[in-house]
Amino acid sequence: MSLKLVERPEGYYEIEPRPTPDELAAYYRDKYFGATDGRTPYAHGYTAEELEHKLLQPAETELVWGRAPGRLLEVGVGEGFTLDFFLKRGWQAKGLDFTDDGVREFHPHLAQHLMLGDAFALLDEEIAKGEVYDLVICNNVLEHVIDPMGLLQRLRAIVAPGGLLRVAVPNDGSWLQDQIVKRELADPQFWLAAPDHLNYFNTDTLPRALAANGWEVVEHLGEFPIDIFLLNPDTGYMRDRSKGRNCHFTRVAFEMGLWRDRSLEAVIEFRRGCARAGVGRNQTAYARPV
Repeated sequence: MSLKLVERPEGYYEIEPRPTPDELAAYYRDKYFGATDGRTPYAHGYTAEELEHKLLQPAETELVWGRAPGRLLEVGVGEGFTLDFFLKRGWQAKGLDFTDDGVREFHPHLAQHLMLGDAFALLDEEIAKGEVYDLVICNNVLEHVIDPMGLLQRLRAIVAPGGLLRVAVPNDGSWLQDQIVKRELADPQFWLAAPDHLNYFNTDTLPRALAANGWEVVEHLGEFPIDIFLLNPDTGYMRDRSKGRNCHFTRVAFEMGLWRDRSLEAVIEFRRGCARAGVGRNQTAYARPV
């Protein structure tokens, strides 16, 4: 079946045709999560520095939040590093996810703080109960769901007045990626990742999508632009996948060095500059409901 990118009124792009909810659930159940042969996405080890790097995101979020702990909801818990971080900081925190595979691998003690199932159904239940949260974190979920605007609307309904949303997505369709293609260093639209990624945002379109759903972006950050390595044929990991791991370790070393030798504020300033320049393999928007 031929797939195509379709621009939405909010400015971002979607893959069409869209899978049905049942098709998407079956894909993640059978091909990505819950493998019966032990080969889950988390069946690998991390270096000590990679594990430390995983704490950079929640540390950044804590600094941007800048207030006392409150109630936190994480939509898409993954391996549990962020949820564990905030629980240790005294937050009343819980998370929801499609699976607990990652948590069972790295933070099994978090099981009591998890709600498992369809994110939309679980959020609807929270809304119906009148639950609200001071801080809601939604990292690398928006690109996966069939109805991303519906997800943003639900998140707005559960953020408390004066609260904050952290939403992170890949920065796809960027000018840097266009340059890589123009220089024939990667195939056109090399960043497409269907059916895992159904929705595509760059640093221009993510703020527009948030604004269209009642959010005001108060901080916009771009993580280290690992795709810059694709401009160099000697580090072009799209042509030679074996080069990707060392590029990843370079990214980790840079961000950890900046954090350790300068400050967390310096990391945020670097990431702020990346977003302003339209680069960063992943981008993060902090937004408040309006």
